Amino acid sequence: MKRRAATLAFLMLATAAHATEWAVYSNPRFGETIDIPPGFVNDVPAPENGDGLSFHSADGKAELLVWGGNLVDGDFKADGKSRLKSAIDDGWKISFQTGFVNQKHAFSGSKGDRIMYLRSIASCKGKQALHFRIEYPQQQKKDYDAVVARLAKSLKLKTASDCG
Repeated sequence: MKRRAATLAFLMLATAAHATEWAVYSNPRFGETIDIPPGFVNDVPAPENGDGLSFHSADGKAELLVWGGNLVDGDFKADGKSRLKSAIDDGWKISFQTGFVNQKHAFSGSKGDRIMYLRSIASCKGKQALHFRIEYPQQQKKDYDAVVARLAKSLKLKTASDCG
């Protein structure tokens, strides 16, 4: 019983800290905002073109990429299908995929001991898309399930400076 109480107290503290330490990343060029998990840092310079940023977990085992882009090779659906095909060609075994509903698309898969989740939303009247991609160790899946859910929910479109 004592051990259960200690575990519960730890989980309550971890949950409270976890809820308060999320940061918000905003990309004014593409109008993208997303919550960044606690402990994830960006320690490389932002690209000059303002496309997005990469973040990694404190232990270095997880990577989060957040970016926007112009859709030059077709529409949002074609872009999403191309990203999915590239993931499959790269060896990812896709286990989850949404349709292209409400200008959103997501898929997830595994490769070796890694899990990857990618979510995209159309923007700029179908001329651009916003994306995030997170990759993490399969043995940390339970830890990252809530993180992925929050990332997916927090990916939002605001006013973009590059929409014309």
